[in-house]
Amino acid sequence: MKILFNSLILLLFVSASATAAASPKIGYVSVEKILTEAPQVQAVNDSMLERFGGRKTELQEMEKQINDMQEDFKRNELVMAEDKLNEMKDNIIGKIQDFKQKEAMLQQEVATVRNQELAELQQSVRSIIEEIAKADKFDLILTSEGVAYANEDLDISDKVLERMKKAFKKK
Repeated sequence: MKILFNSLILLLFVSASATAAASPKIGYVSVEKILTEAPQVQAVNDSMLERFGGRKTELQEMEKQINDMQEDFKRNELVMAEDKLNEMKDNIIGKIQDFKQKEAMLQQEVATVRNQELAELQQSVRSIIEEIAKADKFDLILTSEGVAYANEDLDISDKVLERMKKAFKKK
């Protein structure tokens, strides 16, 4: 009976060791950290500013012109002839419509380009995460948005950022 009991305990220890050895290696990535610290994100922002900054400045100038025109209209409303007031009013309305159209077009174009850039960045991050997972033999990697608790020792965000920085320097 004692031998059976000792054998059973030995079997439990062996199976516990096998279970512990087979436990999955899990890591997580902080998406927020990647999006704030990756040089590719800053490069995308710089590219967007370079590409659309001039048009945004143009819209800001247009908006200032409209405001100036509206103030001028209010100042001269009581002293100006009706036909001149109507002409001024029509001019202001035309400028506002033109402004809104240009603003909508710019917003749409910015959104389209941003989505394209974001898709490329996401693919790059996925590839890097997959490389790290295979190289470091991770069984599971989660993003910070899908985790209620994570030990900081599991965070591989710095490794992902390091690889992203190396990849950015190669370009």
